Amino acid sequence: MTFTAILNFINVLSSSVLVILTFALLAYTLTYNFRNRVARRFALLLAFLMIVYAADVALDRIVSADSANRWLRLQWLGIAMTPATAYLFSLSVLAATNYRIARRRWIGMFALAVSVVSALDAVFGNAIVGQVFYRPPLSYLEGGPLFWPFAVYYAVIIWLALANVWKARQRCLTDSTRGRMTYLVLGFIAPGVSVFPYLIAFALLWGPRESGWLVLLVSILGNIAVGFLLLLMSYTVAYFGVLTPDRVVRYRLLRFFMRGPVVAILVILAIQITPPIERIIGLPRDAILFSIITGVIILSQLLLSVTKSAVDRLIYREDREEIAWLRELDRRMLATSDLRQLLENNLLSLCELLRVPSAFAAAVVGPDLMLEALVGADEKRTQILSVTDWSDALGKALREQSQAKPGAILQPSHHRGYWLWPLVDRTHDDEGVRARHSRRAGAHGRTSFYSG
Repeated sequence: MTFTAILNFINVLSSSVLVILTFALLAYTLTYNFRNRVARRFALLLAFLMIVYAADVALDRIVSADSANRWLRLQWLGIAMTPATAYLFSLSVLAATNYRIARRRWIGMFALAVSVVSALDAVFGNAIVGQVFYRPPLSYLEGGPLFWPFAVYYAVIIWLALANVWKARQRCLTDSTRGRMTYLVLGFIAPGVSVFPYLIAFALLWGPRESGWLVLLVSILGNIAVGFLLLLMSYTVAYFGVLTPDRVVRYRLLRFFMRGPVVAILVILAIQITPPIERIIGLPRDAILFSIITGVIILSQLLLSVTKSAVDRLIYREDREEIAWLRELDRRMLATSDLRQLLENNLLSLCELLRVPSAFAAAVVGPDLMLEALVGADEKRTQILSVTDWSDALGKALREQSQAKPGAILQPSHHRGYWLWPLVDRTHDDEGVRARHSRRAGAHGRTSFYSG
């Protein structure tokens, strides 16, 4: 592989990562912040950015000029709509600071109209862009007579949008909101700078050139910077319209990216590196692909589980002990059904140990018996409840337990064909196990049952 081919391979990988990243941010924003206007317009901006980056990935697989022309014109749909959506997003950010945007809204409507007309012409016409210049690994549409007016419009609207976000930052009164808005200002550079068709401008100024390694290298570095800036934007937008604590937003955002986009990026990278591995080791493509994807998914989930404690310490720096206690509480808390299943599992083990067909756990309340758990045939419930002197039997079992020597193995009390063990000393709870015969379990060397 030549140096240019290697750079093109890395460029496609970086563009694939941007597609996954924009889609993930779009899905997260629509899921958690859909009711907020800032988030909705940010999602619209992400949708057009995703079109631009997806077309870059598709162009790497194009084998004809006609196909490249169709994908490049689809890409121009995203390019033409980016300035208007960026400006509308900046207006919603400015309006969130309680600033009157009546006159700026008219500029937004004008920008939206120009972008829509430009997108229609780019897809179906030839005024802004013309014929395709097909030179793999990079291809582009040649500039039309209205390309430079569009370029001026693009630069002006993006500059006005950035000015709106900067004004919103100046209106922030607290250090926290001002810091978040600083991230948004920095991140806002990404949509404005990343999607402009520089190759067309260079071709119009200096004539058509073969795509060299320098163009690919700049594209790779630009994609890396854009990905980082988009993360800054999404981090700030995640707080708009959210009433949950900051740590909840941070934790939810980080866990979403680790479980979704990060895994997807690793899978895409694994798919992209499959052809070189196929040529090196000589195995069929399907076998290599299945093995790599399976390994990536399983190992990534295992890594997430292992690093969960480290992530918690990173996010909950000030409340690490309390969060650890809450995590432990969540694992130890039992619902009513959990407690019933726990009792049933213990009873099942006891039945197998003592080789008996049924057992129950119950509470004696006055003369009545309340069954908490029962294993065995259905008719056992009726048989157990038909016995009316369980309270006396429990009292007898407790007296025998209190008279036992310290350290001695507690033997069950026998009552109407059942072995009885008090679950807790000096309480009204007891446990009954269907007896094989009237002799006690201890006579046969059986271990007594304990439940806490």
